[in-house]
Amino acid sequence: MKKLVLALMVVACAVSFASAAVGIDWFVVYGAYDSDALNVTGDDNPLLDSYSVTWQLIYAGANDQADPIDLSNSANGWVGGDDVVWGSREIPRYGGDAGDGTSYSNWMLRETGDTTHVDMDWDTAGYVFQRVFQGAPQLGSWYYETDLVELDTNYDPGAGAQIFTPDTFDAGFQPTQQIPEPATMSLLGLGALAMAMRRRRS
Repeated sequence: MKKLVLALMVVACAVSFASAAVGIDWFVVYGAYDSDALNVTGDDNPLLDSYSVTWQLIYAGANDQADPIDLSNSANGWVGGDDVVWGSREIPRYGGDAGDGTSYSNWMLRETGDTTHVDMDWDTAGYVFQRVFQGAPQLGSWYYETDLVELDTNYDPGAGAQIFTPDTFDAGFQPTQQIPEPATMSLLGLGALAMAMRRRRS
């Protein structure tokens, strides 16, 4: 049984001694599956056979956490709380032997063109993470989210590129969560409130 690996890399490029640019290398090495794939170590249901991919690099904001998706905030990349989308790409559904230049095969995702960079001061502490949607974000759609990766506040922009590797995954990328309906979110909020009140009384 072959072992499939997804490599997601965030590349930081120096632009001056006062600030630097954060970018993302939009690249997947084998193992991109849709949410119906039963065996992610086999050849089941490659993602780009059926869906495009919306792929984001997100700054976690001052609270240092990945806030829930906010579908009402489509203008800013569907992020909630104080999260900020630093870069975003849509990689189209596979369309032939060579695709359209942005997808090399139904297994491998590669986005050509300029990477998205954001100028920032490197003395600002914080975290970044990546979110990959199966198609366009909407109610019930599936997505995958990486762990948080800490920015290096001691990084010297004059020293060259700073590289973050959020994670390397065995068994490939597969969307693992669904965007919940508003009613579900409300129930979760009420449950959390009830638990908090109960704890306070005790």
